[in-house]
Amino acid sequence: TTTVKTDNLGRATASFTPPEGGIYKVVASGLDKDENEIRSSTYLWVSDTEFVNWRRENNDRIELVADKELYRPGDMAKVLVPSPYQGETVALMTIERGHIWEHKLLTLDSNSEQLNIPILPEYAPNVFVSVVIVQGMTDDNPVASFKVGYVELPVSAEQQELQVTVTPDKEAYRPGDTVTYDIETRDYRGEGIAAELSVQVVDLAVETLTGPDTQNILDAFYHQRGLGVWTAATLAISVDRRNLEVPDEGKGGGGGGGIGDLIVRDDLPDIAFWDPAVQTDEDGHARIEVQLPDNLTTWRLTAQAVTPGTKVGKGTADVVTSLDVMVRPVIPRFMVVGDEPILGAVVHNNTDKNLSMNVALEAEGVEVQNPAQQINLPAHSRQVVNWPAVVQAVDQATLQFSAAATGYSDAIRVSLPVYHLSTPETVGTAGEVEDQVIELARLPEQADTSMGELTVLAEPSLAAGLREGLRFLETYPYACIEQTVSRFLPNVVTYRALRELGVENVELEASLPQQVGVGLQRIYTLQNLDGGWGWWPSEASNPVLSAYVVLGLVEAQRSDFTVDDSVIKRGIEYLREWMNQGMKNPEQQRDDLATVLYTLAEAGRGDLGRTVNLYENRAGMSLYARAYLAMTLQLLDPEETSRLDTLVSEFADAAILSATGTHWEEETRDPWAMNTDTRTTALVLRALVRLQPDNGLLPNAVRWLMTARSSGRWETTQENMWAILALTDYMVATGELQADYEYSVVIDGTEEASAVVTQENVDEATQVQVPVSELRQGEDSAILLERTDGPGKLYYSAFLRYFLPARAIQPLNRGLYVSRAYYLGDDLETPIEQATVNDVITVKLTLIAPNDVYYLVFEDPLPAGCEAIDPGLQTTSAMFDQPMLVEKMLAEQGLADEYATWRKYMNWASHIELRDERVALFASYLPRGTYEYVYTIRCTTPGEYQVMPATAYEMYFADVFGRSAGALFTIQAED
Repeated sequence: TTTVKTDNLGRATASFTPPEGGIYKVVASGLDKDENEIRSSTYLWVSDTEFVNWRRENNDRIELVADKELYRPGDMAKVLVPSPYQGETVALMTIERGHIWEHKLLTLDSNSEQLNIPILPEYAPNVFVSVVIVQGMTDDNPVASFKVGYVELPVSAEQQELQVTVTPDKEAYRPGDTVTYDIETRDYRGEGIAAELSVQVVDLAVETLTGPDTQNILDAFYHQRGLGVWTAATLAISVDRRNLEVPDEGKGGGGGGGIGDLIVRDDLPDIAFWDPAVQTDEDGHARIEVQLPDNLTTWRLTAQAVTPGTKVGKGTADVVTSLDVMVRPVIPRFMVVGDEPILGAVVHNNTDKNLSMNVALEAEGVEVQNPAQQINLPAHSRQVVNWPAVVQAVDQATLQFSAAATGYSDAIRVSLPVYHLSTPETVGTAGEVEDQVIELARLPEQADTSMGELTVLAEPSLAAGLREGLRFLETYPYACIEQTVSRFLPNVVTYRALRELGVENVELEASLPQQVGVGLQRIYTLQNLDGGWGWWPSEASNPVLSAYVVLGLVEAQRSDFTVDDSVIKRGIEYLREWMNQGMKNPEQQRDDLATVLYTLAEAGRGDLGRTVNLYENRAGMSLYARAYLAMTLQLLDPEETSRLDTLVSEFADAAILSATGTHWEEETRDPWAMNTDTRTTALVLRALVRLQPDNGLLPNAVRWLMTARSSGRWETTQENMWAILALTDYMVATGELQADYEYSVVIDGTEEASAVVTQENVDEATQVQVPVSELRQGEDSAILLERTDGPGKLYYSAFLRYFLPARAIQPLNRGLYVSRAYYLGDDLETPIEQATVNDVITVKLTLIAPNDVYYLVFEDPLPAGCEAIDPGLQTTSAMFDQPMLVEKMLAEQGLADEYATWRKYMNWASHIELRDERVALFASYLPRGTYEYVYTIRCTTPGEYQVMPATAYEMYFADVFGRSAGALFTIQAED
């Protein structure tokens, strides 16, 4: 052992005199000047002298030594075999990786032999040479013995690499042009070869922000592989064998247009083309045509190729779309009613002429000053044109910017969402019309009459009444694992039920395959290594969530969708392993166990013994868990009715009867179960439908569930999902699709709608909407629903959505306290209410939770003239840290920055999303206390912006809620 220092070029020399003979491993390691550890480097060296005796004793391994670090096909590898045995011995030489490529018996005449191994192309990326030397019994060695040696030969994959060449027909294009790409695939000899390619054309700015795909396709297919072969002998098993696998560990603003004629550009995607199966012919040629969108940008085509013989390669080509005169909007990503932004456009003159240009902004939903302006623009220059504006009370604004000169023009149209200053206040009612129903709606005197509406839904069947709940799940803004499953599971079950009842739903049938396909791919991606799933990708597997996912996969497969069986199998294995070893407190986890057992039963892997044992020990279990238990017993042992009868009796004893119907309530709340009394009622209803479809409690339970809706749906994703499944089962069991009657909807004496209901249209709802501007403020509006006699049901829901003016929005504390403050840069002492374009603003959110919080959602709307800074992008990752949700005490003490190793323990956020209009973070669990979340935004567009309140709530128990006050934030233009 010796210590040396490297010179300025990082080089040093060390020498030593070896003892007589032997194999030596040379290891170099150390620290750099900053005390950072230098990764060690090793290689083997064999002396020229005879192998020494000390390597013989008590070791069944020998070290084979190769003469090179990398071989090319056609090389001859020289492998030294040092044998510890004297005299002639017999050896088995094999070439291995995944299987035996070649084997040969050898006679070794001495204890230092050299093998010559021809390197074949198929050995890439590496191959292993194994030698097993056997010596029988001799006078000196009364016991037979053997020695095993391995050496890895890295082999260049150069003959497996394809040369992929992409050639566009020209370099520069106009938006909307068609590009013809010639693609060639050639082998290592330069000869054409047939291949299949995936081809994509993407805005190069996307790679600028997110970083390019750094994985080399050749490395992906031909990274260093493990041995994958086991060797055994009757004498012994060599436990020293090792698996030697080394795992691989400027956006445009629009395009289109024409010279002279004003052509509006509005097709502005990030991806222009995608084809996963482009084929080259036997000569290696293919030609594709791509019509470019309207973006003005650089488009990068990336083609990755593979042949049936697993030769692979990658090629790229860039083309540019541009115009002689260009308009680039400078606008926010969204707006809020009442905002006063200064909308802008950068006009470019790329010609060699000085141009007199007419620049205009045509707007819908925004009131604009000076919509038409004239500018003089010198050659090869640009100028910013501004329009002060006021955002009107609409849901979407359309802006069309144009610039025209003699012989030149450009125009671009964009649409922006317009949000209202606060979430709307919604009040509503629902029920069933047996003859006539009158409901009264009163619009508050302080309501803003420019926004909102009174909506009445008349639903001739449960199939019609479930549509709003299905739509709510489909459009839910987040995508944790529970919402991913909830987005497609009820649609799958409803579609199957309607198909069984002979009802055709063309819209659902058309959209469902894509909906299920997207959901399945996300489920596959989010599955953890142990086979389970957490709420978000970064979380450990949870048995309740994992059971819910497996249930969704099983139901999708039952409805004839193609589901990866291995994903289901791994999910089931995780659940069974959790039952066998993961239950830390079986007494307290009986509800979870009931959930898991129900899923396993639906998947055909039920456990009757555990289920019966749980039934015998059900005292103290929740009602929803008993519903799971009842459905599990019915699936596994339907002939044994005594247990089922007992559970039905318990449900009847626990039922709560009222004028609005029958429902069930839990004595205690399990925050981890995502459960509410509405969800419990849905699960009990589903169990009763399966066990006793003629039970007298069912009609009133259905009535209560339909009445419990708000805005035509239930409160949470779990409530919607289980209510839809329960009501669908009830609809199938009762055949509730027979109807023959007429009905009408009258509001304030005016008949707004009427319909004749038959079996052909029984699944179609009628919706009536009356703007609040047509209602009498401070007075009652009468809603009359009437129907004639005849078979069939008529459900209804009525809800009034109105908006309060900004001055009426006050902080609200219903179990959570939320506050927000803005600061300029790193100065966290002085809150601000205005800034300048390009300023970086620090946003500090404070959350006080008096009690533990479960499945928290924390949302902070942005000022419309700002954008959240994403530290995950290539352009910002070096300047900004990832924001964290930390306890305020730690934040104030600076521990979050001082102790970097503690960061993952202090961050309570499970998942964070930076969106155009808001920042959202999620926490599966938050102990009671005070927390801070700090992130940064950049000011982009001048103007005066109204900022909606920050809100926090429990996703599955929305009564736990809090919000901050609204704010007014001003952004000034740069000097």
